[in-house]
Amino acid sequence: MFLGQYRHSIDEKGRLTIPARFRAELATGAYITQGYERNLLVYTTTSYEHLAAQTNMLSTTNPEAREVRRMIFGRASGVSLDSAGRILIPTFLREYAGLDSEAEVVGAGSYFEIWSPQQWTEVLKSVTDAERNAQRFTDFDLSVG
Repeated sequence: MFLGQYRHSIDEKGRLTIPARFRAELATGAYITQGYERNLLVYTTTSYEHLAAQTNMLSTTNPEAREVRRMIFGRASGVSLDSAGRILIPTFLREYAGLDSEAEVVGAGSYFEIWSPQQWTEVLKSVTDAERNAQRFTDFDLSVG
């Protein structure tokens, strides 16, 4: 499970160091794709294959389904860890997410997100808003026990 948030640098070749705690789950490879909010999503191979199977069940006659297919498949790339624990983020994805020399890596359970530090700062305002969070937990019935 991917938990926490970490700031890491991106080198001039577009390689991002992955937090050490995340690396074991990426040992067999991973997939990186465009996120929903100018961020990137990184899935384990198993999680991405599940997402791909669900996406492949969508009707090709539905225009919205075709857009989802383009996002899930056309805006994705397979990645693997190098010996230094880095992944290479393709240029088109770095450009989409506005990534330059640093990135915020944020755990999201079965996947993790990659944000530009500036975008993450804006998102964090919402994530840490106590009143909105109380409502979210109510809306999604996330009570424990």
